[in-house]
Amino acid sequence: MLKKVIATIAFISAPAWASPPPFTGTDYSGVYECKGMDSHIGEFKGTVDMQLNARQSTGHYGAYTFRLTLADKSVYDGFAAANADSLAIYFAHTDAALKDYGVGIARMTAGSDGKLAFSKYYYGPEYEGGGHGMENCVKG
Repeated sequence: MLKKVIATIAFISAPAWASPPPFTGTDYSGVYECKGMDSHIGEFKGTVDMQLNARQSTGHYGAYTFRLTLADKSVYDGFAAANADSLAIYFAHTDAALKDYGVGIARMTAGSDGKLAFSKYYYGPEYEGGGHGMENCVKG
C-alpha cells in the first residue's frame, strides 16, 4: 500500500520536475531609438539594446538583458521580464556612486509602419532625492 501511495504522489507531482515549456512569446530583441523626458535632466535621447535570454524564457514569458545608452554616453545596464506585451524593467547607471537606478513598466506595440515600439514609465527612488520619467522607443 505504501508503495502505491508513493507512486501516486510521484506521478501527480511529476509535472513539477518536468522541464518548462519552450519560449513561445514574441522576441523583442533589437536596438531601439528612444526619446524621453526625465524629472531631473529634462528631454533626452538614447538607444536601448534589448536581447532575449532564451534559456530563462518560457511560454509567453520572456527574459531580457537591457542596456540604455544616452546621447551623452551615460550607460544604464539592467534586465527586463516580459509577459506577452508588458515588460517590467530594472536599470542602473554603470557608476554605482550616483545611485541612479530604478524600475520601469512598458508596453510593446507595433506602429502603423509595423515597427516594434515601447512606451515606458520609470521611477528612480534615490537619484537626487528620487525621480521619474517617460520614454518612447522605436525599433530601428
